[in-house]
Order: sequence, then C-alpha cells, then structure tokens
Amino acid sequence: MPPRRRGARLAGRLGTRLAPAAVLGAAWLAFGQGAAHAVLSLLPAMACAGFAWGFARTLRHGREPLIAHYIRFDERRDGAECAVYARRLTAVWAVALALAAVAQLPPLGGGGLAWHLLPLAALLLLFLGEHVVRSLCFPAGGIAWPDQTFRAILRAERARHG
Repeated sequence: MPPRRRGARLAGRLGTRLAPAAVLGAAWLAFGQGAAHAVLSLLPAMACAGFAWGFARTLRHGREPLIAHYIRFDERRDGAECAVYARRLTAVWAVALALAAVAQLPPLGGGGLAWHLLPLAALLLLFLGEHVVRSLCFPAGGIAWPDQTFRAILRAERARHG
C-alpha cells in the first residue's frame, strides 16, 4: 500500500476514535458542564445506533450480511448451510441494537446507571440465547460457544484489516 494511502487510512482510524472526545470537549468549551453532561449521556445511545447501522448496512442488496461474513471464519460452521440464518440473525441484531439505542436515550428526569445497563443486559441475553438456538438449528457443528464466536470475529477482522 502506498505511504500516502496508508497515512490517510491511519488518520481516518484515529479521527473516528477521537471524534467522541472532540465532541465532548467542544460542548464543554462552548456551553459549559451542562452541555458536556448532555452529550456524555447520549454516548451509549450513539454507540448502539452505530452498531445497529453497522449490522443493517450489510443487509443491502449485493452485500454479505455481517454475521455471514463472521460464519465464514468459524471452523465449525458451514457458511452455505447457515446463509439464511445468518441474514436473519444480522437483521435481528440490527433491530435489537436500534431498540437498545432508543432505550439508552436518557429520560427527561435524568436516569442512572441502571437505565443504561438494562438494554445492555438484554443484548447479552440475546447473544447467549442465540448460541443455544444456533446449537439446536445446526447440530452438526456441535455446541456453539461464545468464545468460538469471538475467535471467528477476531479472525474475520484480522483478515479484513490485514
């Protein structure tokens, strides 16, 4: 890869990692502590919305659903056998994360840590429950364990980013 392109890619990655801090700092400077707190309280909802978009955009025509991409890197699953399941599961995650984003929005009266933890707990239950469903739908691959899923995701991301 040419050095100029590599530098642009690195700058893009750095910018996406620093963007939330920059928004928070700008709000603090422009409007004081109240605005910074308001922006900070929106970060969980923005994160869930970003993940929802990440899943949903792979459902467009001609694209490979995100979970189908990850299944290709799972040594115990057959991507062709799981294709319909992977597309549907990607859609389920897109909707679940979008709902979690809405649920993460702070109520008018404030909202504490429990307000943000409840949707995250529901997502964790969905993640764990899906492994049970996958084990039952595709018994030839054996029991689907969360660590197996994490390893497949890591292999897929390493392959994507070289």
